[in-house]
Amino acid sequence: MKAFRLLATSLLVALSMGVSSCGDDELDMKPVVNLTPNESSKTDELFDEYVSDNHRITCRGYADFESTILFAGLKDKHLWFAEYEKTETKGIRFEWTDIEETDTIQKVYKGYGEYETIKLNTIFPLFHKKTTVGNIVTLRLSGYNQTIFTFNGKTKRNQLQSDHSKNKTAYSWFQESVFIGNCCYSNEGDTIYVANQPPQFDSHGMPVDTELISYEEGIKLSDSFISKYNFKEGKSMWGTHIAAPFDVPSAAKKSYTFIGSTANIWEYKCEVTFYDGAKKDFTFKINIDNGKIVTDEVKVTSISINEHSVNLKQGETFQLIATVQPDNATNKKVIWSSSNETIASVSQDGLVTVNSAGEANITVTTEDGGFSTNAIVTVTKKQDDYTSLIIGKWKMTSGNANATHVTYKNDGTFEYTSTEDNSYKEVGKYKIDGNKLYEMFSDEEDWTINDILLLNSMTLSVQELEADGVTLTGHKYSYQRVE
Repeated sequence: MKAFRLLATSLLVALSMGVSSCGDDELDMKPVVNLTPNESSKTDELFDEYVSDNHRITCRGYADFESTILFAGLKDKHLWFAEYEKTETKGIRFEWTDIEETDTIQKVYKGYGEYETIKLNTIFPLFHKKTTVGNIVTLRLSGYNQTIFTFNGKTKRNQLQSDHSKNKTAYSWFQESVFIGNCCYSNEGDTIYVANQPPQFDSHGMPVDTELISYEEGIKLSDSFISKYNFKEGKSMWGTHIAAPFDVPSAAKKSYTFIGSTANIWEYKCEVTFYDGAKKDFTFKINIDNGKIVTDEVKVTSISINEHSVNLKQGETFQLIATVQPDNATNKKVIWSSSNETIASVSQDGLVTVNSAGEANITVTTEDGGFSTNAIVTVTKKQDDYTSLIIGKWKMTSGNANATHVTYKNDGTFEYTSTEDNSYKEVGKYKIDGNKLYEMFSDEEDWTINDILLLNSMTLSVQELEADGVTLTGHKYSYQRVE
């Protein structure tokens, strides 16, 4: 994309074309009737030297720069300008020709429905910006500004007006847009918005102390203050004081350079020049979304966990705690994961919930640096509630035994130990259906606990089976829990 401003060279234009300068924003708008013979002769000489077929060009003008020279005029009734290199080859750098024809007799609007007629004598470009769809140019036509938008073979232009505040020079703005006066235009000349507070531009056509972030907003720097400014609304969205890491007297001069950005974090360099000529500088980063100064990032170096091995039962939970080092790390976020969520799952807060028997590896990883550590969670099957009711020591209240100690074994069996003879042991098996324990039998004799509900009254009823393991005998026993 190419754009140039010629306001800084307005004095040079005045000497070569008879156009005078008035301030750094606009040239004097009085139409020029004739050039002096010397000025006209010099212009023609340069046209002859650089521009071929220049006899087809009228209303001529030029500006002489250090390494290039710019020519403009009316070529075959079309507004035209071109930039040439000041070399032996005199190569052409750029050339623009208007799509529409322009007559040398023009009407200038005076307001209130009135017009005046002028004759074009000189033509000169003040601004040019090449876009993806065409070009945007502002030309000085005998003292009056006109901005022309060309796009996809079409054109749009504003009319010449005697009130020069209505037709200001275009300035390059965000992406392919331009600012003219208090209005922001698209690359096709459509109004994007009217600014409540139009921006200021320097002699090079750049927004004063402003880096644009959108059509409406820019980041402004002034002395020790940075802000996000909305030009459409005409107000600051936030403002932040910039504190140097060293003492800066009020008389010191400060200059800022935009270094670069990562997403919404922008970095600047501030160079401070003291009265004695000494210089010091510092850099700072700022979040342009909220205006907060961003401190230098402290990288993560390691991560640890409160437990590396955890034994749990089904339905239980356990809180794992990760510690990120160093304590002042900028990004201390971690990610939790499980190798098998059907066995044990983990929340992003480190809370482990077990779901089924087995083993799962719980890993925690730092977002910054990818450091990780883990805990092995072993899950065992939870004992049935009925089983927990059975385990303990029982005293026979009817029958011929005094007491029995019941021990649950993890393979699904019970072991009974008689208090009368510690060598007497039986291994019983059980079967639970609903809230009843239907079977419990030993290697030597078969027993049936016929109603688990009796356990609620702390009484255990057992009836002996015949040798066939099915038929009940007449021997019944009752036990009362001792402990």
